[in-house]
Amino acid sequence: MRLQSIELREFRNHRETRFDLRGESALVTGENGSGKTNLIEAIVLLSIGKSFRGSRDPALTRRGAASFEVRGLVEDRLGVRSEIIARGGAGPKEVFVDGSPLPRMTDLLGRFCTVHFSVEDVAVLNGGPASRRRFLDVALCQLESAYVGSLRDYTAALRQRNRLLLTERRGPAADPAEWAAWEEILARAGVALDRRRRTLCGALDRNVRGLAAQVDLGLDVALGYRDGFGDSAVSEEEEIGARSERLMRGRSLDRKMGWTMHGPHRARITCAIGGEDLSEGASRGYSRLYSILLRLALARVFEERQSDPPMVLLDDPESELDPRWIGRILGLVPESSQVLVTACRELSKLPDRFRRIPIEQAFLLPSAA
Repeated sequence: MRLQSIELREFRNHRETRFDLRGESALVTGENGSGKTNLIEAIVLLSIGKSFRGSRDPALTRRGAASFEVRGLVEDRLGVRSEIIARGGAGPKEVFVDGSPLPRMTDLLGRFCTVHFSVEDVAVLNGGPASRRRFLDVALCQLESAYVGSLRDYTAALRQRNRLLLTERRGPAADPAEWAAWEEILARAGVALDRRRRTLCGALDRNVRGLAAQVDLGLDVALGYRDGFGDSAVSEEEEIGARSERLMRGRSLDRKMGWTMHGPHRARITCAIGGEDLSEGASRGYSRLYSILLRLALARVFEERQSDPPMVLLDDPESELDPRWIGRILGLVPESSQVLVTACRELSKLPDRFRRIPIEQAFLLPSAA
């Protein structure tokens, strides 16, 4: 998938900006605060329908403006082009594909796949397990349409079971049939989530190890998934049954705690380099390198599964990174992928296929509105 052009209107600090990328890889340079990260945020918005920073729509709107618009022209591997438009502000967000509104934001997923790295992503891997789980969920929602439904079902059932736990702490016992209904959904959707996450982590681990070896033979990286059940060797129906039974047996303890203690919402993802998890004190440089390699590994998984590589977005990747690594890292991205890199200045090494675009050259004239 390649981005031909993108227009930003009243988005963050961009009043009216257009980038004609023509589907090519590019290095966008500019001073701090010039809007480079905001450009990447806008591209990701066209991909997953929301900000990777977790910002709500009013925060995306330029100060003094009522609403924003991001408009992108994308092209798939067969040469078929589509226009994606995202509008938002104080009211509900609207997304259009080729002029038709999408009924649900999840309908956008998988139409224009992206893999992005930003400064915030280092904190994601160094932080708690919830942010790591979200990384997997966002990737799988783009890769598998069925995953969206399983995630929605699981989240709803978890909310209802937790409600029952709190209700019984304060009053009479709930209807056993209601318990069984929600636990059946939790078990079935939970198995679907864990199995897909585990498969993705296996593919990511294989790819990230291979990529790390090409950057530096001394790098020892790993990625693992632990769901807390350990029953994935049995059939899917057997696993669903075992989980339902475990949820039923665990009601008493869960009731005391006030929440459901086991399930995909409690899974742990290990991200290790040099035999230590990133959260245990890895240097900022190694954390950044691991995060970038993980995104490149994800891009390879996308291409393996979809035969159409995602757009790769790297925001200021050379900062706090060993200068000898950046050239090798960019060299790992196959030419089938379009890459957008941002930086304050020229990188120490840049492949010849990259165009150079100073961000100030992208601003539209007022008459172009």
